[in-house]
Amino acid sequence: MNRQLRNLQNALWHVLNDPEDERYRWFHLFINTLIVTSVVIIVWEVVAPLSPEERRIAETLDRAILLVFLIEFTGRLAVIRDWLPRSVKLSPLRKLQYFVISRLKFVFSPWGFIDFLAILPLFPFLRSLRILRLLRLLRSVQFFRYASPLKTLTAAFRDNAILFMVAMGFVVGSIVLSALMFFLAEHEANENVNTLGDTLWWAIVTVSTVGFGDITPVTGGGKVVGAFLMLAGMFIIAMFAGVISSTLVGRLLPLRMEQVRMSSIADHIIIAGWNSEVTMMLAEMGREYGEQMPTVLVFAPRDRPDDLDEQYVFVQGDFRREAEYDKVRFKFAASVVVIADEGSGHESPAVRDASTVLTVFTIRSLERKLDVERAKPIHIIAEILDPENYEHAMSAGADEVIETSRLGSSLLAHTAGNPGVGEVIASLVLASRNNVYSAHLPSTFIEGASMTFAQLQDRAREELGVLVIGVVHKEEMTLNPVGSRHIYANDRMVYIGAKRL
Repeated sequence: MNRQLRNLQNALWHVLNDPEDERYRWFHLFINTLIVTSVVIIVWEVVAPLSPEERRIAETLDRAILLVFLIEFTGRLAVIRDWLPRSVKLSPLRKLQYFVISRLKFVFSPWGFIDFLAILPLFPFLRSLRILRLLRLLRSVQFFRYASPLKTLTAAFRDNAILFMVAMGFVVGSIVLSALMFFLAEHEANENVNTLGDTLWWAIVTVSTVGFGDITPVTGGGKVVGAFLMLAGMFIIAMFAGVISSTLVGRLLPLRMEQVRMSSIADHIIIAGWNSEVTMMLAEMGREYGEQMPTVLVFAPRDRPDDLDEQYVFVQGDFRREAEYDKVRFKFAASVVVIADEGSGHESPAVRDASTVLTVFTIRSLERKLDVERAKPIHIIAEILDPENYEHAMSAGADEVIETSRLGSSLLAHTAGNPGVGEVIASLVLASRNNVYSAHLPSTFIEGASMTFAQLQDRAREELGVLVIGVVHKEEMTLNPVGSRHIYANDRMVYIGAKRL
C-alpha cells in the first residue's frame, strides 16, 4: 500500500512539475484553457445582460473551474518533495512541524501565492478577485528567459527576512492593539462601531494614512488612540521605506548569521573554503542537478566573492573553528566539501592541505558533540593538493579525498599511452554528458530477499536506461562484481547514465 501511494505521488509530481513529461504539457494546456474560459465567462457577465438562467450557467461553470483549481492546488501541497530533513532523526511532533512549515512556505512562495489567489473566489464575498486567475498564465510563459527579476526579488526578501518580520510585527501589533482600545472607547458611544471588525478596518485605514472618514472617533479616548495610530503610521511608512531600500540596494551583501540560523535550510551542501575553482565546480553541480539542485552554502573567511552566483548562500566565517559552524546549520547538512582554501593567495600546497586536514578533523569532532541524533554521518569530501597528504585527510575523518592536481596529471599520462581513453573518462566526469551516479535500488526491483547483480543490470538497462557498474553494500563499494553476486534492498547501485535518477 505504501509503495502504491509513493508511486502515485511520484506520478502526480511529474504531471504537475516536470516539464520533460508529456503529461505535464497536456495538463498545463488543460489548465490554461480553463483560465481563458473563465476569463471569457467574466467578460460575458460584465458586457452582456444575462438572464437568470444564463447567469446560473455562468456561475456553475465558474465554480466547476474553481473546483479544478482547488484540486490542483491540493495536489501540489500533497506532492511537495524534500520537506523533511533526512540527515537527522526527528520526533513525530517535529515531523509534523516540518510538514506544516513546508506547506506554508509553498503557499507564500511566488507561484504558490498566485495559485492561492486563484482559488479565493470560491468564497462568495471574494468573487471580485476572479480576474486574478490570469496571473496563473505566468506559470507557462517564459517572460524572463535568462534572468528572472521575480527570482532576484524573492531572494532579496528571503535574505532580509528578519527585518521584514520585525517591521510586520510592529504593524500587526499596532493595528490589533489600537483596534482593541478604540473598540473599548467607542463601541457604546459611536453608532458606526458595532463589532471588532469595524475597529480593525478603522485601524488599518488610519495606520496607512488613507483615512476614508467612514468611522471617526467621538470620545476623548478614541481621539487619543487615533492620534497615536496616525503618528505610528508615519513611523511605519518611514520604517518600511528604509527596510525595502536596504533590501534592494544591499542585495549582494553577505547573508547575516541570524538569518541562516533562523531559516529552514536542511539537507544542504556546505562548501568550506574558497578558491578560484569553486565557481567552476558550482556550475558543474548546477548542470548535474538541474532543478533538483539542493541548497549550496559557501562558508569562507572573506567577503562574498563577486563571481559567486546569487542563488548560492554565502556565510562569512572561519570554517576551521567549531563555534562558527552554528551559522551554517551544520547539524542539518547532508555533506561538506572542504576546499583547498587559497587564503591570501600565497600559501604553499602543504599549508593549504594542512588547513584542509584540520577542517576535516574539526568537523568530525563537532559531529560527535551534536545535540541531535543524525540519521547518517555527515559525508565529508576533502580536496588535497599534495598526494602525500591523502592518508592524513582520510585519518582525520574524510569519507572521500579528491587529489585534484594528481587527477589531471594522471589522466594526461594515461591517455598518452591509451588513445581515446581520456575522452571516455572525461565523458564520465563532466556533468554535461553521461556521468557516474549512485542511488538506492528502486523499490520495485527486489521482490524477494535479494537479486543477482546480473539481474539488476538487465532490469536497470531495460527499465531505467542506465548501465550498472557496481554496488555499495554496508558502505563498501565493489565495482564490476560477478554476475551471481547477491544484491539486497538496502544496497546502493553505482551506474552510468545521462542524468540522476
